[in-house]
Amino acid sequence: MLSAYAKFIVRHPYLFLFAVSVVSTVLTVIPLVFHDPPSFTDPTVGFETRGTTLAHRFIAWENLIEETRPSRRLAVNPKEVEDQIRMNRTYNNRVTHDKPRSGRGRPKKEHKKKKIKNKTNFAKASYRPLERNISKEHVHWGFGKNVSYEDENTVYLKDHTRRQWVSLKDMQKTRGKPVDHNYASGVCGSPMADYAHLVVTSSDNTSMLTFENVGKVCRMQSLLIEVGGDDYYNLCQRSAHSEEMCCPIWSVPNYIALISGKDSCENLTRLDVDRAVGILKKCAGYFHNFTLMASCELDRCSVPKYCSQYDAVYNLLFYTIDAYSFSPPDFTAEFVKDTMLFLPLPCSSTVLPYYQKLQNTNLSYSTLFIPAIDFGLKNALFDLWIVEDSWLIALGGIFVFISVWIYTKSFILSFLLFIAITYSLGIAYFLYIFVFNLDFFPFMNLLVVVVVIGIGADDAFLYVKIWKMISKQLIRDNVISEENGLTDIKNVSSAGETILVQILVETLKHSVVAIFITTLTTAVAFFASYVSYIPAINCFSVFAGTSVLVNFVLMISWLPVSVFILDVKMYTNRKQKMLGVICKAINEIGEDIRIILNRFIITCVTRLYIGFVVILGAIGVCSIVVVFYYPGLQLPDSKQFQLFQTSHPFEQYDIEYREKFIFERFSKDIGIGSKMPLRWIWGIKAVDNGNHMDPASTGHLIFDNDFSVSDPSSQMWLLEFCSKIKNQPFYQHTLGPLLPNCFIESFKMFMSRRCIDKIDKINRAPCCESSQFPYTKEIFDFCIVKAIESLYQTPREFFMPGVAGPKFLRGAYPPVVSAIVVEFESVVPYSMSHKAMDIFFNHLENWTQYELKSAPPSMQGGWFLSDLQFYDLQRTLASGTVIALLLSAGLGFLVLIPATFSFIVSICALIAMIFSSTVTIAILVLCNWKLNILESVAISTSAGLAVDFSLHYALSYTNANGTKSTRVKYALSASSGPTVAAALTTGFAGIFLLRSNLLPYSQIGTFLALIMFASWIYATFFLCSLLHLVGPTSLKEPPIEERKSASRVSSICSGVPNLESHELEHLADSNRTNITHSHSPSSISATTVVLHDEYENSLNKLEKKNSIDVNND
Repeated sequence: MLSAYAKFIVRHPYLFLFAVSVVSTVLTVIPLVFHDPPSFTDPTVGFETRGTTLAHRFIAWENLIEETRPSRRLAVNPKEVEDQIRMNRTYNNRVTHDKPRSGRGRPKKEHKKKKIKNKTNFAKASYRPLERNISKEHVHWGFGKNVSYEDENTVYLKDHTRRQWVSLKDMQKTRGKPVDHNYASGVCGSPMADYAHLVVTSSDNTSMLTFENVGKVCRMQSLLIEVGGDDYYNLCQRSAHSEEMCCPIWSVPNYIALISGKDSCENLTRLDVDRAVGILKKCAGYFHNFTLMASCELDRCSVPKYCSQYDAVYNLLFYTIDAYSFSPPDFTAEFVKDTMLFLPLPCSSTVLPYYQKLQNTNLSYSTLFIPAIDFGLKNALFDLWIVEDSWLIALGGIFVFISVWIYTKSFILSFLLFIAITYSLGIAYFLYIFVFNLDFFPFMNLLVVVVVIGIGADDAFLYVKIWKMISKQLIRDNVISEENGLTDIKNVSSAGETILVQILVETLKHSVVAIFITTLTTAVAFFASYVSYIPAINCFSVFAGTSVLVNFVLMISWLPVSVFILDVKMYTNRKQKMLGVICKAINEIGEDIRIILNRFIITCVTRLYIGFVVILGAIGVCSIVVVFYYPGLQLPDSKQFQLFQTSHPFEQYDIEYREKFIFERFSKDIGIGSKMPLRWIWGIKAVDNGNHMDPASTGHLIFDNDFSVSDPSSQMWLLEFCSKIKNQPFYQHTLGPLLPNCFIESFKMFMSRRCIDKIDKINRAPCCESSQFPYTKEIFDFCIVKAIESLYQTPREFFMPGVAGPKFLRGAYPPVVSAIVVEFESVVPYSMSHKAMDIFFNHLENWTQYELKSAPPSMQGGWFLSDLQFYDLQRTLASGTVIALLLSAGLGFLVLIPATFSFIVSICALIAMIFSSTVTIAILVLCNWKLNILESVAISTSAGLAVDFSLHYALSYTNANGTKSTRVKYALSASSGPTVAAALTTGFAGIFLLRSNLLPYSQIGTFLALIMFASWIYATFFLCSLLHLVGPTSLKEPPIEERKSASRVSSICSGVPNLESHELEHLADSNRTNITHSHSPSSISATTVVLHDEYENSLNKLEKKNSIDVNND
């Protein structure tokens, strides 16, 4: 098989290269042409859990809420079902009566006439008849425009925003006073979180309410306007009285000027500032007891006039001053550490040009500086920088390219290698999109480029080294002029072809195994992360593992034919004399450095092996303690996924300053201090039947066919269940009626009313006191509809519609209950602490499962849910990362055993691999890394990336014969140099990423540099020392000739950068390796391969420098 493959390459090299190029190019281009390019506008998409128990419940809950929309299958108010059926009937009757006898609508001529009659100067609108879209369940109405349904929260927020903006126009400008852009005159309303805002603080730890700092802020905000220039004025919100003038900045100085009656903050005096501070002290109590509210200027609040004037005090305390100032119990704490400036610019991606100008300036003025900014630009800026910072990946690629060029001495071969790496990524993307059918492409997949470049370069080093060694041996053996090289061999007819085929066969035989082992260990490390329940990690593992495997295929197809063409078909001996002298000098210098380092490493290991085992072993044990015990892998404590460096103003706002201002605390749906909701759902199966690899695919709702709340036994159990909830310690007692929370209670109250209404003369039977609880199925189904309709007619002061209560199926008439939701509030506050939420969830889940055991069969399908999305993410990261790490280490060990054929050597290599991984993780833990998405990927793959160097030393050790000391010296001489070069190339490719503004880039760069350093140290000094101490001894002593040959080969291999020379040792099994006889009659004798003079000289040079003889004890 291998011989036939090599023969085809020798006979048709250009055809083979062309075929591989065409196939690779087509597969690379197809996804670029026929598929939309990946978008990273929202880089946090896919950073949620899918497939866990809670994730199934979250998706089912979202689908339930989605199905209660007007056009879907469920209704919260059964009157909606009746109204819909009535509308459908009316529409059908109207269509039937208006239908012409011919069965056709109006002729098109009438439309044309109407269109022609429109002779106004306004734009002519084409008339289209109402589209008839009639279905059995729902009729879709169209009256010229599409109206989409919005939930109440969205409507409320939009209405609130609309009223805020209307107030900007309704404010009247004070006559006789000039309006300056630094004057908070009130003509633009109050600040809002939708405006761009930034934090200002003092570097000398002085209060921001001192007269000096107020003046500095006033001048700083003027500079912020000047920096923006035209971009600022084009984007700013305009004043109600002038389309040419921007609204003022909402800030402490401007509000003090407003309180003091000054035109501008530049005219403020020390007395004005002291008076404003005094007002804040007097009014802070009203603010914190909710007496002073927004719009108190309209005399709606019972507070002094100076507290409500212009709403200045409220806006200062709510928006611009940090929450720790003027706070209870001592409202006189006037020290203000941080203040907020609200710019009249939208908090969106449209202010990106302004931010870029602001970024190029010094964000400080005198002792004041801007540490944090919230412009709503995180995703947009990330999308921009992820492209701009790709030059760092390119820089790492250039470094590797130059390394390959220096080693191979061929620019064309280096270029062809990087084409193969590009094809690897392109083909992997094709398989990712069209074979695996994955549309979601997270930004983390871009980091695969660095890994593939490093692996491709290492494979090239290995293959080229073996090729050159075998081919030069053949040149010497066939007494071919070294001037012409392999060009003479290709002219020897069939005999020459046989020699070339055998060279290629031998090269592939020894290189493919090494390439395959390194590829397998790396690919397994990436694929091990597929066990995670996070879509972004799953997609990354698939793309990374696929890219590594595709790279292996190209390294055994594209690379061999490229080397063959360049060395055989296109070989030229025209060399410049000066260039040859320079290359020879560089090679001699490199040889000297290699010999010195090699001798130093061997001496250290053979003499200090006990010390290395003790010291590095102790460090490894300590690292295990750091990683798994104390301080341990810290789970993320913020829902905000960090995209930039911690020092970036956007990240500083989210991490440090967001919680310091009251308006940010109130803007959260649920946050620190909010109480955890308690929800129990029946009638819906907690199943996520969407594509777990695609965050946009949430599947569809699945009803529980066994559910029936109308059964008398179900009614009794549900009523008892609700009463038990109220007796539990986690239940939050609430004043006032809870009409929809447990609807069975309110339904029972509804059924206890009198049957005859004496005033309205209405007979309410059977939905009255004549029916006894539990009700029959027929009465329940009939009366629950009446009860919920009555409930939704309750004034909003007593009943606010929510998610709790029964859900009715729209397709059934009369409506039937298909799902129910029971909801209460707990006494447990929301927390980012995994431990606190874990106790809460386990308590509620265990209690729920215990109660469901006593439920009737129709109610046993219920499940509990709360706002635990972040907790589920924490739990998944904690468990999934460890599982992936152990799986990667275990699979690496399985690769070691058949590769080394020694259990003891494999165990030693496994220990070195584990210590390499844990030391790397421990360093990251001590650097305050949190176990977030990207960190989880890095930690999961650490074992697979750390095993390569240990594998090299282990194979070199097992290939040697003699005592433990001899085998260790042999392994160090053979593999220390190549592993150093491999670690440097991959490590520097990661180091270049440290300059990135993006945290994911810098994190992966840090991880690559650390894992390369730690794995090389532990493979070289710890593993070899451990093998010197407990390694097995080979009883087979090779002949003297074999030992000399082996010594020569290992010496040669150890001097070559990035050469996995453990595979080359098979070439030294005998002093002379016979090449297969030529099938040509003219080829009578066998061709013998011996070492070239160049290697003889290298060996002599070693002996002259008194290097250690690796085969002597």
